Amino acid sequence: MYILNTICSIISIQAHRFGPDRFSFHRERMGTLIERELRIAINDGIRVFRIGMNMGADIWAAERILKLRDQYFPDLTLHCYLPCETQANHWPEHWREPYFDALARADDVIVLQGRYSKGCIPRRNLAMLDGSRMLLAVHDNVADSGISRAVSYAESNGIEALLLRPFEGPDAPAKVCAVHYFSSDHSESRSQTTSTYSAMFSGGKSAIKRA
Repeated sequence: MYILNTICSIISIQAHRFGPDRFSFHRERMGTLIERELRIAINDGIRVFRIGMNMGADIWAAERILKLRDQYFPDLTLHCYLPCETQANHWPEHWREPYFDALARADDVIVLQGRYSKGCIPRRNLAMLDGSRMLLAVHDNVADSGISRAVSYAESNGIEALLLRPFEGPDAPAKVCAVHYFSSDHSESRSQTTSTYSAMFSGGKSAIKRA
């Protein structure tokens, strides 16, 4: 068992393709898969979760963390890291509603800057990872630059990297633990490698603040 209150950071690609017609299906399907990994992390002593709040798995992970906090683990804390205050300005309403609901219920909301600029999302990812013990990256394509940079940063800084793959894609890097949930036939296979790390964190509930 690890020391309690260490940090898990969750990063995923933005899921623009999940429109209103498929939103409910993917929300339930992905939420269930993510919750399984969250429970494993909680059993390993993680109580602090940082999320970048992109459309897709980020928001669904935030929903499941809040559910677990409210129903089973009151000592969990959710810290939302926003690359800019305008992150959701042009999002479809079916994404904006759960986004703002999660922010309202989070223990902490950290905003890096006022408006979007090139590089603010990678900077947000690095801010989340600093001090983390674990990275949970949800993606179906390791080659994506944002996810690959986050995974590489985690590897080089001794942070355990877990890649949750809801769809079939390229192989994960050798040192990265990959959890495969290929959804084409709703079958599930789980394969893992191991890595180690340590981290320290102290924090509490607060209003939205700028990093």
